[in-house]
Amino acid sequence: MKIKFIITALLSVLVLEANAQNPSDEEVKKVAAAGTALKGNTDTGWIKGGFFSTNISNTTFSNWASGGTNNSAFIANSSLFAIYHSKDMKNMWEHYLDLAYGVIRNGDGKIKDPMSPYFGKTNPFVKNEDKLVFTSKYGRKINDKLNLSGLFSLNTQMFQGWAKEDIYRENNHVSNFLAQGFGYISVGIDYKPKSWLSVYVSPITAKYTIVREQRLADLGVFGVAPAVYDYSDTIGGKAPIKIADGEKLRKELGWYANIFLKRDLAKNINLQSRLELFNNYQNFGQNIDVNWQNTLNMKINKYFAVSLINQLIYDYDVDTDPSKEGNQIRVQLKNFFGIGFSAKFGDKL
Repeated sequence: MKIKFIITALLSVLVLEANAQNPSDEEVKKVAAAGTALKGNTDTGWIKGGFFSTNISNTTFSNWASGGTNNSAFIANSSLFAIYHSKDMKNMWEHYLDLAYGVIRNGDGKIKDPMSPYFGKTNPFVKNEDKLVFTSKYGRKINDKLNLSGLFSLNTQMFQGWAKEDIYRENNHVSNFLAQGFGYISVGIDYKPKSWLSVYVSPITAKYTIVREQRLADLGVFGVAPAVYDYSDTIGGKAPIKIADGEKLRKELGWYANIFLKRDLAKNINLQSRLELFNNYQNFGQNIDVNWQNTLNMKINKYFAVSLINQLIYDYDVDTDPSKEGNQIRVQLKNFFGIGFSAKFGDKL
């Protein structure tokens, strides 16, 4: 019920926004004629650009009576786009790439080591953000608001990740580049009522889930089928014999919706939001996977901005806590707030 409420609320907001507080067609023509930046809607060829931001924080305490823990954090975000319009304006090819990486350390750089109390132990930085999201969409114009489109997308991370309790990386990593990776290949209709809003719906979509590393695939993480073992001869501590490898590629067929919004809410406030919904036809009308990513950037001045990043995932195939018995399916939430350097470059979208 919570997921359905969230989806319904977002769709209601998008519909209201698409029909309010927007310039008329005549106003858009006047702005374009005046030579202001509507390049993405009026020019042919490629338009390219994006933004980059970094946030650094550091908190230290000394003899602080109220208590507290020293901590340091760093995060970098980049959102890039490249869009092609054909000369006859009937073909459009869009590429979007979102990258983010961040680390954090709680406590001092050195902490006491029970095994070597005189030397101390390095307190490492641990990853608190890591994403790579790529979307490519080709559209053939049907009319002013509709395109027949094909879409390819990839969601993954760039570097290895460890379990949250394994800050010293004493055990094997639990994730890596393309372990997990997931995305969609689809054909559908792209509805663009406004330049800042796209609603893409596909009745024919292949969802793929990749677990590139065989060790992780054998564990059956991220929804892939685990390895099959023969436990018939484990007397005397013998290891079970693997009969079949865990699958490294999982394929599903279903319907898919992608709602993308990128808009300046005010002079120095920009919102980028992408909601992805997928439903496997084997569970038609039920078990809808949700991936909702939001980034809000608020400029303080030319080079500094406040960033709020939020992501919500609800995937029926992903066990959120493998240490517990059974498949633990829960809402996954990630939030970030920071102040730091920010800069836009290239053409205006």
